[in-house]
Amino acid sequence: MKRVAFYTLGCKVNTYDTTFMQSLFEQNGYVTVDFERKADIVVINTCTVTAMADKKSRAAIRRAAKTGHVIVAGCLAQRAACELLEMEGVSAVIGTDERGKIVEVADQLLNGAVAVNLTHELKGCGFEPMHVTSSGERTRGVLKIQEGCDCFCSYCIIPYVRGRSRSREFDDILYEAVEMAKSGINEIVLTGIHLASYRDGERGLGDLIRALDKCDIRLRLGSIEPGVLDEDFIKMASLTKNLCPHFHLSLQSGSADVLNRMNRPYTPDEYMGFVSMLRRYFDKPAITTDVIAGFPAETAAEHNETLEFVKKAAFSRIHVFPFSAREGTRAFSMTPRVPKAVAKQRAAELIQLGEALEERYIESMVGHEAQVLFEEPSEIFENCLEGYSERYIRVASQANRNELKTVCLIQKNQKTVLGI
Repeated sequence: MKRVAFYTLGCKVNTYDTTFMQSLFEQNGYVTVDFERKADIVVINTCTVTAMADKKSRAAIRRAAKTGHVIVAGCLAQRAACELLEMEGVSAVIGTDERGKIVEVADQLLNGAVAVNLTHELKGCGFEPMHVTSSGERTRGVLKIQEGCDCFCSYCIIPYVRGRSRSREFDDILYEAVEMAKSGINEIVLTGIHLASYRDGERGLGDLIRALDKCDIRLRLGSIEPGVLDEDFIKMASLTKNLCPHFHLSLQSGSADVLNRMNRPYTPDEYMGFVSMLRRYFDKPAITTDVIAGFPAETAAEHNETLEFVKKAAFSRIHVFPFSAREGTRAFSMTPRVPKAVAKQRAAELIQLGEALEERYIESMVGHEAQVLFEEPSEIFENCLEGYSERYIRVASQANRNELKTVCLIQKNQKTVLGI
């Protein structure tokens, strides 16, 4: 019996990629075991979006080296293949393409091969064929529809390690969605590196959402860029019956000058226009975002502009990241650099504001009904299961696992709400 273990860092795209690789191993006679257990092959699917992501990826690789042959996949593997092959225990690297060959590589390692490097230049490559149809123990499924990015924001390494934007075939997505629904999954999260870039011929993201709505399964969008949100798209989305009113719109800064240095394709006023349209067409939508603190040359006044913008936008949740310089990006050489202590303090202020806004949004939902997908035992409310509502609020209630149930929200405890 050949055993394989997995460890995934980073975004939902990596989650999908890992699930795809796991399905290939299982189709070829491997048995999946927990990461901490002894395995013949250990796959570490890495992230390199920040220096901290690099650090966590390398720490996971060092842990895995004690348990079996290590194959490093994903963004850090694409970026630093030769460096990783020099780490103790690393036997192979596979970047962000040709993951379909991972079982072949694993078999080569078990037959004595060493230092297999399957990374290559991404220019001109298409969308790698992938299928994940088994739910296993999962209650929700991640469905990857797009890969790569053409935007080249000045701080972002991802276009260099994921390649240019490319999309999955429309009908192939529908096929996998139907198979996921048949396997018992009750929610699908659409994901991609730049989801708004999805296009197959004349059909774009709006057409795909409309088609998937007919699959009678709850649908949630991953992170989307604000530029896709013209009024026609938002109006169409509001007419679907299964799309969650939860939109993660990447902001990064509320300062026009900082956005310009970031090479972001919108102004704060344009972004606020998208937020206003969403609130016009959806009832109490959850609008979440990302913000970078301490971008090069960011002044105290620009930071305050971001604080005021975040407060005005009244996000339901924000993810805050201190600026992390990525060699190979334009921002890497931008000056002056904001001192780390200052960036950390600015991040703390944004996090504190975000916590207050999240609490306010959750409290605003008490007394309303919510449709919740229950997934795991609650640590807050006794004898209850927890899951996420359509608006991405954590809810606990008496329910069965993988049950999609409508409840009335009656009592908040920390960030979890009790439903009956």
